[in-house]
Amino acid sequence: MARQMVLFGGTFDPIHFGHLIVARAVAEQRGFDRVTLVPAARTPHKQGASASAADRLAMLRLAIEGEDLFDVSEAELQRPGASYTFDTLDAFRRADGGEVQLHWLIGSDMLADLPNWHRAAEVIALAQIVVACRPPWQERIAEILAQLSVRFGADAADRLSQGVVQTPLIAISSSEIRSRLAEGRSIRFLVPESVREYISAHGLYAAGGEAGVEDS
Repeated sequence: MARQMVLFGGTFDPIHFGHLIVARAVAEQRGFDRVTLVPAARTPHKQGASASAADRLAMLRLAIEGEDLFDVSEAELQRPGASYTFDTLDAFRRADGGEVQLHWLIGSDMLADLPNWHRAAEVIALAQIVVACRPPWQERIAEILAQLSVRFGADAADRLSQGVVQTPLIAISSSEIRSRLAEGRSIRFLVPESVREYISAHGLYAAGGEAGVEDS
């Protein structure tokens, strides 16, 4: 049986408990023993990250310190240009010589956007897309999969449906954390304490307030 590799990509700007809780829920339900966090250098469909790649990587390492479930890959940070999922999966596939079963973890909101991905059909073929389906998205999954069947074919849609995993609703977002910091509000209990301390020590995201340093 091929070794399972679960990759969880994102900007992680910053990493928060929602990311970690959802990843653990998926791992527990699917029997994965490791989830690799893959911070993007530059996501194709979003504005650039607020924190530097070095800071985001440092916060990821702090967040998972002592956690056997998680590790971090710098694959996208070391590659120039936009961080396309296809390129990342292709690099992992080449490195492992086809001896690993790749899984790419996404949120249910990203599933509907799949047709806009770079080389999307090849992404579906390269890896099992694992969809963390949280309320209220489970009510739309059937509709989204029907639309994807028209775009990619029934076999691809069936493969996507096999990757849907029910996960809890964790109403935390990186954008909310950045906004709270900019407004001088606390982010305690939203991120690991080591990450909160790092943000404060380095004055990240804040226009004054908890981080203690205004943006320049």
